Amino acid sequence: MRKLIIGLFILVSLSALVLTACGGGASGPVTGDAARGKDLYNSATLGTNSAPGCSSCHKYNEAAGKNDKAPYTAGTGTRAETRVAGMTAEEYIKESILKPNAYVVEKYKEGDMYQKWEAELSQQEIADLVAYLVTEK
Repeated sequence: MRKLIIGLFILVSLSALVLTACGGGASGPVTGDAARGKDLYNSATLGTNSAPGCSSCHKYNEAAGKNDKAPYTAGTGTRAETRVAGMTAEEYIKESILKPNAYVVEKYKEGDMYQKWEAELSQQEIADLVAYLVTEK
């Protein structure tokens, strides 16, 4: 019985050390991966409800056709730097994904962009998409 108690004590102690070393299980800021973001952006469907992916509306550039549904992907990172005063490119892009009606680009109208990404994408997917779009200069 004594060996069992000692064994449990050691197991609990080691578990506590591991959790402490890993930050106690709390999640910090999520770092985006641009390559994963590009793959997500170009997926035919996206999110838990398999909504049409970003590239179904956002053409890459003029050579890919008219941008009658959504702004071109090329140049997003550059445009996002100055789109809304006081916001970084990352902040603007993230807000555009999560709250697409917060700022509607001229020529497009409120409600044009899919409205449910915040509920359907993970924090990692959002960070990956932002990381990719910031690289589009």
